[in-house]
Amino acid sequence: MARKVSWFKRLRKRAEVGLARAGRVLLTPLPRGAILLLARVLGSAGYWCSGQLRAIGRANLDLVYGDQLSSAEKTRILKQSCRTFALVALDSIWFSSDTVERTKCWVSLEKPLEEVFKNGKAAVCLTGHLGNWEVLGHAAAVAGFPLASVATPLKNPAVDEFLRRARETTGQTIIERTGAVRAMLQALRRGGRVALLLDQNTQINEGGIFVDFFGLPATVSAAGASLAYRTGTDIFFGFCIPQPDGSYRVRIPRSITPPPYDRKHVDEAVRKVTQEICSVYEDEIRACPECWLWMYKRWKHVRPGDARNRYPFYSSELDAHLIPPSYRYENSGH
Repeated sequence: MARKVSWFKRLRKRAEVGLARAGRVLLTPLPRGAILLLARVLGSAGYWCSGQLRAIGRANLDLVYGDQLSSAEKTRILKQSCRTFALVALDSIWFSSDTVERTKCWVSLEKPLEEVFKNGKAAVCLTGHLGNWEVLGHAAAVAGFPLASVATPLKNPAVDEFLRRARETTGQTIIERTGAVRAMLQALRRGGRVALLLDQNTQINEGGIFVDFFGLPATVSAAGASLAYRTGTDIFFGFCIPQPDGSYRVRIPRSITPPPYDRKHVDEAVRKVTQEICSVYEDEIRACPECWLWMYKRWKHVRPGDARNRYPFYSSELDAHLIPPSYRYENSGH
């Protein structure tokens, strides 16, 4: 049985490499309109073919909006979300060719980055799975402000290398998740700009903490808040939102300035800044719900003592011994 699994994995990896290469050959020459049509078709197919993803997305929408939206409106948002992320996948390939020219043509900034990163100071830059985070990295680099972005390597090394080369085309630096904190600190101390996606679950043993997210405690990485607080660096947000004509518009909402560093109150300050970060995510998701990844198990963990029935069906209670006492019942949303 073990040999069969090993053989299947090797075959799958080869198929993934083949698809990535074929995608580059077939997709990059296509006009923008064809990419948009293909994204719509693939996104719609993805919505109808996966009942599990539909169930997860609907449970998340019910949690966030309750009775504020009709069933039909939630269905519309979920379908469009699938199409948005089909476009993200296609554009990760399409923008890998003629990257600078296509970025200049199809991506615009809400405000010049010279106004955002005043005096060329270091910055902690945050985005999420809202719109196209891959194209956002290209846009910052093309505007003259390349980022050092943290990325988790893909299981397939060949496909991971393809994606890395595409990301670095415009001058971005990719930091692997393992050992990322030290690399990010070094970049910030050199006056650089580090970028993170922080709207996913992060295990407690990997630096996650519980803060409120749309009214329920959810695990989130404290890395962004911790880096900013320990280095006295401002936090900036950017979200690359798709437009009806196939272009992208980079939204740059308010920034966060962490309080002055105080060794005695590090945990308290990091938690407060992390909560503020999540509040910005909430505002941006509500402003463009069709662009967020609703099909992700965002509220996957429930703390012992929290009301299990308030969470989606896919959630499960964490073992009490995995959670530091100070994390268990703060901001529980009761």
